[in-house]
Amino acid sequence: TFSIFAIFCYKNLKQFFFIPGIFLAVYISTFVRTRNLPGLKDITTGGWTLGPDLDPFLFLRYAKYIVENGSLMTVDMMRYVPLGFETAKESMLLPYMMVYTHKILSLFISNVSVEYSAVIFPVLMFALTIVAFFFLVRKIFENYQYKDIIATISSLFLAVFPSLLSR
Repeated sequence: TFSIFAIFCYKNLKQFFFIPGIFLAVYISTFVRTRNLPGLKDITTGGWTLGPDLDPFLFLRYAKYIVENGSLMTVDMMRYVPLGFETAKESMLLPYMMVYTHKILSLFISNVSVEYSAVIFPVLMFALTIVAFFFLVRKIFENYQYKDIIATISSLFLAVFPSLLSR
């Protein structure tokens, strides 16, 4: 009876053998992308800072405003002075996602700053991208016998793809 049970468990659990592959790809991706975190500390203030692009600073400013006030201002007077910029004309998905990331992180880490949430946000989103990419490749190759192996290798390539490492 044990051998029948073992065969039954193997046949039912065989479909979940891909899970270690996903964990490996996500681990490698987050490990590589968090190696530069000490370099993102501002030596003058001791707080976190963002990379050299300008857009993340705008999204961070919006995220800070949302955290402080509950929603985004209608007109951003710091853009296109003296007229301002109507924020409804632009996609506000990233600032709100940064705020949600901040709220989730504040459940696990006490006194987490919005800046740290903005710094760790791309790492978390890329980890979710790896998982989504895995299932996409798995669905594309669903008629192949080795679809899980193909999806795992593809996800590992995406995790360390040189042109995406800085993103």
